[in-house]
Amino acid sequence: MQSWIKERWKKLRFNRLNFDRQFVVDQVLSKSPRHEVLLVRRQGGSTQTVMKLSDPAARNPLELRCLRSLRHPGVAKYLGHGHTRKNRIWTEYEYVDGTPLSARIGKSNRHKTSTQLKKDGQIFLQLLSVVQYLHCCGWTHGDLSPQNILVSTKRNQVVLIDFEHARKIESDPGPVMRRRHSLPFASPLEIAGGVTTELCEQFALGKIGMLLLSQQSTSGTPKSTKCIESILKKATSPDPEERYSDLHSLQLEIQAKCQTG
Repeated sequence: MQSWIKERWKKLRFNRLNFDRQFVVDQVLSKSPRHEVLLVRRQGGSTQTVMKLSDPAARNPLELRCLRSLRHPGVAKYLGHGHTRKNRIWTEYEYVDGTPLSARIGKSNRHKTSTQLKKDGQIFLQLLSVVQYLHCCGWTHGDLSPQNILVSTKRNQVVLIDFEHARKIESDPGPVMRRRHSLPFASPLEIAGGVTTELCEQFALGKIGMLLLSQQSTSGTPKSTKCIESILKKATSPDPEERYSDLHSLQLEIQAKCQTG
């Protein structure tokens, strides 16, 4: 037993001391005072992965637990983690070749064809399914917004990224981490300082759906189709009790009334 611990310690120490020599940085994807996200590949290799470097004080300890428990094509795959020589925490993920949903939303729906709008509807239903899976596994993402949702180029698959604010769904949430919310996707409860719940994430998804699926009239005034407008209005009600009981109910309502899928 002691020899196993000794060998394990040697391996961890070796990885810690040589981390900076294992990877080649191809691109800096984003940078903030707390985190740095890099596109990397291992020395001598060609497969690119995403590396997130975080300061220990800014790290959500639940993020790794969440990622390690998820197995879904709609969640960027966790590949490993450790420490650098400068004591920063590194986490490696699969690289998803895609564009943020924010880029798709940024295009005026007035110029989209009916085929494109139908594809957007299918993407929204995919998004509901991925977040529904997350909730069924006992987790909330904590920051659902278009910049944290990718649409892969090859598979046209929705993929969630950035689980920095992930939380375990439980009766006693404990202290709430103070953070800046992604407006206008944060629910009134979150803005008031409350913990992110499944109904809070339904609110965020409703707001995303409004931007993704709304149609523009020739005058440029937003004009949603009646079916999707009424459904998303309910999903984004200021009163959580007036929303759908869960995302499955919301998904069924859209499929039944709007024939999006």
